[in-house]
Amino acid sequence: MVTLANLREQEYPELNNIQFLDAACVSLIPQRTVKKLKNFIDYCSKNEEESSSVHHINMDRMRGKAYEEAAKLLNADVEEIALVESTTHGLNIAATSCKLKAGDKVLTTSLEFLQVAMPWCVMRKTHGITIDVVEGKNGKFFFEDFREKLDDKVKLVVLSSVQWCNGWKIDMKELGDYCKSKGIWLVVDAIQEMGVFKIDVKKFHADFIVAGGHKWMNSPFGTGILYINKETLKKIEPVFWGYLNTVDPPGGWATYFGTPSIKSVNDWEFLPSAKRFEIGGTTNYVGAISLGESLGLVNEIGIENIQKHVFDLTEYCLDNLEKLGVKLTTHRDPDHRSGVVVFRAFDTLEEDEKLLKFILSKKIFLAMRYTNNIGGIRISCQYYNTKKDLDVLFAAIKEYLGK
Repeated sequence: MVTLANLREQEYPELNNIQFLDAACVSLIPQRTVKKLKNFIDYCSKNEEESSSVHHINMDRMRGKAYEEAAKLLNADVEEIALVESTTHGLNIAATSCKLKAGDKVLTTSLEFLQVAMPWCVMRKTHGITIDVVEGKNGKFFFEDFREKLDDKVKLVVLSSVQWCNGWKIDMKELGDYCKSKGIWLVVDAIQEMGVFKIDVKKFHADFIVAGGHKWMNSPFGTGILYINKETLKKIEPVFWGYLNTVDPPGGWATYFGTPSIKSVNDWEFLPSAKRFEIGGTTNYVGAISLGESLGLVNEIGIENIQKHVFDLTEYCLDNLEKLGVKLTTHRDPDHRSGVVVFRAFDTLEEDEKLLKFILSKKIFLAMRYTNNIGGIRISCQYYNTKKDLDVLFAAIKEYLGK
């Protein structure tokens, strides 16, 4: 039987030398992804196909696994999945697809990573929209907090499903149902949730869900996932167009390009799926191939198994941090728990920074993150982490506090 301990040894041998507790920043890739990338680079160094056209087309086909594994992870239809460069890319697709007019209002939260609202911040000048902010209570956000702000002018809600600076996981079900009933666009940045906690798009509504692959999906090569609800797809169109987003011509592209009668101007038929929102040209093959392979491992382990393992680690982490006497920024509510735990050991930022520097000097990888004066030193555990990793961290904190 393959266990998480076995997988750690097989897929992440470098973890024998370090304590990597920073999946919320940028993750490590498993060995199967390393192997897949090496094979692809070798494939690119030569052409053993019958023609370079076939060679190029096969490179496009190698991206296919990423769509399949992403759809499986989200319980989505493959037609609802697009590959994007990053969360930023996906958020901008949402911003340019959801048509807003002067006087419309966008609602977000006070703890977002700066990119989440950025496209709409710019649209305040270009489109005359306004942005309202849900403050929440002590870093917590409930549906009632949003409901108080959801007046008739709100046409779009954009937020993170898990807040990066305190780990609070928002219950999307009630908010999603309300937005759907009122015709309000719902755009979700799921980069701190996808790949570590279960997201089932059949059980809650969102128009767009986007997540870069470089964090919890263990694929830091500039490719992420954009989910667009199939009903939403019927209402929107891209703002840019690429030939690989069209329906394949009879005989395929190699045959088409060799046909003397083809013309530069045509009435193209575009795909009805989320793929039509991709750039539609030569793409980031390395990113797509690595994302597909790393997601394949997530699905092989099972997202429910990963979620349980990470939840147990965060519970262990919170218990031991409390024993050390530090102040928890992360709330213990089990229904709003994520893979992120944030704490502060001192009253001043300068002293916490010194502690973090001491921890990093011991090859224990963490980060410090804040928004709106909420945050601290951030621990983020993934399926490859163990309680022993955390014990090393706790020993380092205890050593520093003892000084």
